[in-house]
Amino acid sequence: MKQVRVYREILAQTPVDQLEVRERPAVLFRVNPNTWLDAIVRYLVDPKEAGRVKTRLIKKLLAELNTMPDKVMFPKSNAR
Repeated sequence: MKQVRVYREILAQTPVDQLEVRERPAVLFRVNPNTWLDAIVRYLVDPKEAGRVKTRLIKKLLAELNTMPDKVMFPKSNAR
């Protein structure tokens, strides 16, 4: 929460308007042209940790999605 507050203060000093900085991750869904549904996860993270955090999130998300094979179908090339 402290980092979010600091980030908001920094943004307030820039010409960026109307940018919403959320305290918690947000999930957005987008329909992909090939009929798939993309899930976009937005979260605030220290740039030095971005790669590690992304890797951990992907592993956890895929593990959870794989527990529901009747509801989630992966393309053949991404099946785990």
